[in-house]
Amino acid sequence: MNPRERLLNVIQHKEVDRVPISTYELVGYNPDSWENKAPSYRRLMDYIREKTDCMYMWGVSRANTPKKELLLTREGRMNTLEEEILSVEEWIEGNSTFVRKTYHTPKGDLTTLSRTDEGIHTSWKIEPLLKTNEDIERYLSIPYEFEEPDISDFFIAQERLGEKGIILVSIADPVCTVSELFEFGDFMVRALTQKEKIIELLEVEAERHYQFLEYLLKNGVGPLFRICGPEYVTEPYLSPPYFGEFVIRYDKPIIDVIHEYGCFARFHCHGRLANVLDMIAAMEPDALDPIEAPPSGDITLGEVKRRYGDNICLMGNIQLRDLEYQTPEGIDRIVCEAMKAAKPGGGYVIMPTAAPINIPLWERTERNYFQFIDSALKYGQY
Repeated sequence: MNPRERLLNVIQHKEVDRVPISTYELVGYNPDSWENKAPSYRRLMDYIREKTDCMYMWGVSRANTPKKELLLTREGRMNTLEEEILSVEEWIEGNSTFVRKTYHTPKGDLTTLSRTDEGIHTSWKIEPLLKTNEDIERYLSIPYEFEEPDISDFFIAQERLGEKGIILVSIADPVCTVSELFEFGDFMVRALTQKEKIIELLEVEAERHYQFLEYLLKNGVGPLFRICGPEYVTEPYLSPPYFGEFVIRYDKPIIDVIHEYGCFARFHCHGRLANVLDMIAAMEPDALDPIEAPPSGDITLGEVKRRYGDNICLMGNIQLRDLEYQTPEGIDRIVCEAMKAAKPGGGYVIMPTAAPINIPLWERTERNYFQFIDSALKYGQY
């Protein structure tokens, strides 16, 4: 059974020869990704290509929209602004690069500031886009017209991948987009004190998200879509009723349209799931990740398997911090326990909850990734 068959079967709860193994954001077959260019990752990426089942993470980025600037940098965002209403200032301080963007809206300027550090593949939001009530009105005043993105590189990636896996399309849901417009603490306060205004933003974003998603689906993008953002509305941040109003209300139509086009929906939600798991299951996603073990989460993989493992493909449960700090013997034990909890009856993909972002790759992390893959092959056979 090849990786593509194995992954498609496991998502549909069909028979597989072994538990599929994913290394999440370490994608072996994307030559443009930084992990495939970093010398310290070379041995691990070679092993990943040889031994695992690739879910090739793909999303529309700024590079897919020539002469435009995405309002947000998260993959899958569809709103664009003409270059003439955007000003960008960039400078370097030590090992950090700062980028300030100013958007000239009909009601005044909006500014945001981000920082990236050398050797770490992530960015920090120093100043959010929306900071005041006036900023919200400025944001809502931005003219919007859907522009069809260039998705030609999707088909290049699909051909490159072949039978070695499946494409995973990463999309943000409305609450992901809205929450990331604010400083996170400010978003939570506004959710409690200005819920109507947050819902207004969610309604605006939902319409745009659905239009964008349907364009992808109509044009053959798929088969697996990862929906990001629900974790921002889980406990201890906001109570379950908010999860219903901010997530279920908008993500259920996303899942429905994905199914309408014969594709699969993977619901991505870190943190505490116990009090929202029934709501998630009611939306009928095909897969759920990363199912973090306590204390990062609040429910065991075995309990999720017992309650919904017959209907939802479970993915994840191997904490990145264990891959970074455990011993190989510890990794072997953790993998064995995950297999005992979720392997019976199928419907499980073993996978880390995150991926390294540092260069060079730590020797201990490399050693533990090799152990993770070897142990998954040992314990994952049917």
